Amino acid sequence: MKNRLDTVCAAEKRPLLMAHFVAGYPTVAESLLVAESLVLGGADIIELQIPFSDPLADGPTIMAASQLALENGTQVADAFAIAQKLGASEAPVVMMSYANPIFRYGIREFVEAAKEAGVAGLIVPDVPFDTEEGKMLVAETKNHDIHLILVVSPGVSRERLVSLAPYTSGFVYCTSRQGITGADSKFALDLEKYLKDMREIFGLPIGLGFGVKTREDFQNAATMADIVIAGSVFVEAVKRGGVEGVLRSARSLVV
Repeated sequence: MKNRLDTVCAAEKRPLLMAHFVAGYPTVAESLLVAESLVLGGADIIELQIPFSDPLADGPTIMAASQLALENGTQVADAFAIAQKLGASEAPVVMMSYANPIFRYGIREFVEAAKEAGVAGLIVPDVPFDTEEGKMLVAETKNHDIHLILVVSPGVSRERLVSLAPYTSGFVYCTSRQGITGADSKFALDLEKYLKDMREIFGLPIGLGFGVKTREDFQNAATMADIVIAGSVFVEAVKRGGVEGVLRSARSLVV
């Protein structure tokens, strides 16, 4: 059976929206409603984050959402259950986790559970693909037809990127700048050249995230990327207007 992420990327000739949310925020039950609202609002791909207490790349908005989710008692199993319930939607699920929850669960066991839950892709930003653990993730995700998606940012050397290309599949998640999610800083000045280089090196669809908050941000990113990624804006929408706020926020970006 073809990976659903491949199907979505191949079918659409327009820039796609990958919408990020945190499992367990504001509650486990409501986070499923948030995800469903993102799909109704126009999201083509759902990025489902497993909350973690010591995140590497999350800004204060997503960090606070993760902390509340943990205080709610959210477990890795809850994220898998949410992913499975989203299986009926047309939007494939890409699961995002830091290394610690995966290693505690067991790499093989985690990937097997992700496959059973219908997860199409996996993002692990703090595990280099060419380390011992990274190679285990590469092997297990390949065996289970789950894309292991590389996260890169401006400033990484071309030599390093070329060395990672054989391990990468699905699409490449390019950050618009160095730093953390949700910050107010603008896209990097040399962003267009950077993304062109990524296409040449990897030969995969390009996703672009970090700092996408408005329709203008989305449209600007869409001129350069195949997939536009937004997250903090939806957490803020939950805080302001609950599930309905998320639906309006998603529609405001793409409709």
